[in-house]
Amino acid sequence: MMIKGQQGIADLFGVSRETIDNWQRLGFPVAVRGGPGVPSEYEAGACINWLIDRELGKVRADRPQDRLARVQADKIEMENTERRKLLIPVDQLEPRLATAFAAARGVWEGISRRLVRELPDDVRAREEMLKEEFEAFLHRLADLANADLDGYGA
Repeated sequence: MMIKGQQGIADLFGVSRETIDNWQRLGFPVAVRGGPGVPSEYEAGACINWLIDRELGKVRADRPQDRLARVQADKIEMENTERRKLLIPVDQLEPRLATAFAAARGVWEGISRRLVRELPDDVRAREEMLKEEFEAFLHRLADLANADLDGYGA
């Protein structure tokens, strides 16, 4: 919907003509620029969208205090999570992972040596045995992981 004149668009938004002048300096859309004795024309939808975007920009503006508050809140949340043993510090995680991987390798090597001796000749029976062994291996890994957590996440 086209609106003629600054007073018409000012009335739409319930503001003064000075406000419309200020908004135009900030990029408020003018569909057709007027001149002496000829009023400008404004497309209401474009003007409404401009004002919505402007107001949302104000809300989203990231002030230094906001960023500082977020960083402090994140730090407190991490400390609380660590205190509840739901977060493992990286310097403690790496040795645990190395131990877990070494244990998993040892378990798999034992399984693979046994499988070489026990695998049946029948292809279907071999596939079934491998599936069962792999499933059992995954369960053993989960048991190892739970035993090694020492209270983390358990």
